Amino acid sequence: MISSAVEKNIDASKLNTSKSSPIAHSPIPLLSWKNSDAEELIGIKKWITEFLCSPHPSLGRSGDVCPLTKEAINKDSIFFTIERSFHLDKESEIKKIVSQIQLFKELKTAHAESYKVIINVYPYITNTEYFKVESIQNELKPIFVEERLMIGQFYPGCKEKGLWNDNFFPLDSPVALLAIRSMAITDIAFLMQNTIFVKKYLEIFGEKGEQFLKKFIEHKKNMLLR
Repeated sequence: MISSAVEKNIDASKLNTSKSSPIAHSPIPLLSWKNSDAEELIGIKKWITEFLCSPHPSLGRSGDVCPLTKEAINKDSIFFTIERSFHLDKESEIKKIVSQIQLFKELKTAHAESYKVIINVYPYITNTEYFKVESIQNELKPIFVEERLMIGQFYPGCKEKGLWNDNFFPLDSPVALLAIRSMAITDIAFLMQNTIFVKKYLEIFGEKGEQFLKKFIEHKKNMLLR
């Protein structure tokens, strides 16, 4: 809901990105997976390849923790921004993240649109600042869902539950992050708490979304009966 952004003095009509080459001309510098050697990214890239790209005994299903990440790496469709401050200016960060909606849509990747991700990395903030990452994600989620996108919060100790196991916490990362990607059919777990989100999900995924929603609800019922 772009109106929410306007209420926060974010002018969504003035989101500025280049149509020809967003990564080259964007006011927000983007670092690609293959062409970034920033020291601040070493730890998070290691976590992505070793954790997200691997199975986990607590995941609750077979396969990698994130089934899309290996292919995203192979297609070089993961992009980073690095915020080097020790204290987040929440309002400034909100404006920056909202501006990434148009940037994300215009960012061209060769045969990899469904694997496209922008990861905002906050390597220098500590646990006293993590609540701001949560707050930014909560405030911007309605805007992103309306745009058929997801924004996810990651930080050390994040208690967001996994899709198939309530005791698995896949967003517990070594440094704080805010990640942007296209909505996937499995995202219903992150949308169930809001009927508007569920309605948008069903609008996007149609009959397949209804079937996955029923499957997810049935799984949750079975978990309660154990």
